[in-house]
Amino acid sequence: MTTSPRWLSESYGPGGGGAAEGILRNLDATEMDPVTLLVRESAQNSWDARCGDVPVDYRIGLRTLGPSEAPVWRDLLLENAPTVEHLRLRASLARPVIRVLTVTDTGTKGLGGPTRADVVADGDSNFVSFVRKTGSSQDLDSRGGTYGYGKVVFHLVSGPHTVLVHTRCRVGDGFETRLIGWAVHESYSTDTVDGPKTFTGRHYWGRVQDGYVEPLVGEEADEMARKLGLKPFPADGTGTTVAVVDPDFGERDDSEAMQWIVDAMVWNLWPKMLPEGGSSPMRFSVTRDGVEIPVPRPSEVPHLRPFLWAHGEMDRVIEHKTMGRPLGRIGVRKFIAPPGPPPRVAQEAGIGERLHHTCLMRPVDLVVRYLEGPPFYEEHGGYAAVFRADPTMDRIFAATEPASHDNWMVDRLSGDDRRLARHALKKISDAMKEASGPTAVVNNAGDGVSLAGMSKLMAGLMAGAPGQGGSAAFPTGPDPTAIGPANWQKASTEGQDSGGAVSGGQTPGTGHHGRRGARLRYLEEPFHDTIDGNAVLIQRFELLDAGEQAVRGRLAVALSDVLGRESEPPIGASVPTVLGWRSDTGDISRSEELHVPGGDGRIWALVVKPAPDTVTEIAVSSDRKDGPT
Repeated sequence: MTTSPRWLSESYGPGGGGAAEGILRNLDATEMDPVTLLVRESAQNSWDARCGDVPVDYRIGLRTLGPSEAPVWRDLLLENAPTVEHLRLRASLARPVIRVLTVTDTGTKGLGGPTRADVVADGDSNFVSFVRKTGSSQDLDSRGGTYGYGKVVFHLVSGPHTVLVHTRCRVGDGFETRLIGWAVHESYSTDTVDGPKTFTGRHYWGRVQDGYVEPLVGEEADEMARKLGLKPFPADGTGTTVAVVDPDFGERDDSEAMQWIVDAMVWNLWPKMLPEGGSSPMRFSVTRDGVEIPVPRPSEVPHLRPFLWAHGEMDRVIEHKTMGRPLGRIGVRKFIAPPGPPPRVAQEAGIGERLHHTCLMRPVDLVVRYLEGPPFYEEHGGYAAVFRADPTMDRIFAATEPASHDNWMVDRLSGDDRRLARHALKKISDAMKEASGPTAVVNNAGDGVSLAGMSKLMAGLMAGAPGQGGSAAFPTGPDPTAIGPANWQKASTEGQDSGGAVSGGQTPGTGHHGRRGARLRYLEEPFHDTIDGNAVLIQRFELLDAGEQAVRGRLAVALSDVLGRESEPPIGASVPTVLGWRSDTGDISRSEELHVPGGDGRIWALVVKPAPDTVTEIAVSSDRKDGPT
């Protein structure tokens, strides 16, 4: 007769062993938020378990057990469970609302190999490394780390330090599903039927036999996972789900916690989201009670975007010339600082109001940390750098990382390894010092544009621009000077050395100018950006009317409220120019005039090179090409 799975508390053997609280404390060296650490460590584990070149699907979901599910969890997980004094699971499952956080990967190998730690593995040993052993090390080429102490973060995030591990792996020529529970608390002593005994504080849930716990396997594991509501793996697929019982998000509510997870994914895993527009190495999703929470592309996060630019320009080799060793590659990009503070996840990583950091990575392309450098010389500018260690240095930098993999502590090393690692960090520091000084950004027209001047102009614009991010419709016309003064907004730019500020239309409503004029809608006010290192102005808009249209950018230089706008610039003076157009679907036109159909929902952006020492005024006009209306 088959018995139900139950708990068994691990007792000390004659030779002793490690106390469970010691395992938990191995992550105390980091000040990183446990939820951020969960994202970092679990994603690294998923990447290490990938199957060849197949993309890894990495998913985190939070769900509240329904009225029919909660009693099942209580019945199945409270069988022979330790008392509340030794494990808080009973208290968690007694709550009227039970929540479970799941971390799932597919496109991975699953936890295969032997299920006992005393069996010598001939090949795969992922199950033993993840479930049985603590602090074990694996020599994995081109991989992020090991199933060492970092895996304990799952228990840290769980209120009762309890998780269920559901995995499907290859065994021989077939597949096998495995399911086991695992809890970590504190060591203790208590009276038993065999007399007083001491226990390690580790507890396992599954099939008890011969004094230890084996996982449920095969059809029994599939059936039990179904009862618990854990999603099955494809019949011919492999992967792992770790279910965190009663997650503790600290002071955050569930909505805030899931958004934090999204931000943690983007800021810590963005290299695995590249290349955009192609097949990325990892695919990410986050859900709460079945509702998907969007994970933005890295390029959509303003404060992260400069690191992507630097990542694409890692053309500078850092080396130790005396020792003849390449240490890595670095890319550096200066930019006009985006408005507003970065997300709190980025602030936790050490990024404050201003960006002056280097993103450190090993060859596995997972973020180790953002190393702070000297502030940029001008208040509204910044720089971002990315350093990727050379593959020959991977072993050395891996040895410097703590259990949380969030720092390079090079003083742990000795001899040549220490010399190489310290030299790399010195060169990174030198690159940041160099980047913190004055520079000029060269635009496509060849004119030097001072980053300092541009950033000051932008700061004045952002401070005085009402309705930022709002949406309004504007009348258009073939002649910008025919639009009344109320249709234009100016930004103060007194005393600027170069660069250009921007103003845009601000008239509500829609309308036509001329018999063939077509309606368009500005989605927001003009804003500053950089494209390929060039300072530009952007005006986003939507063509409301259907039919083929000719769209033009109307640019002018504002002088003052009295003098109006400059229609005939002085001889030799710079003027704002149209660089081109781009759409949200990836279409690009480098012509001065855009010919496209309207009414299709596409969002277009007019890209403008500003004139130095001016306020640039922007208007967009559109004429129908299919006859008068």
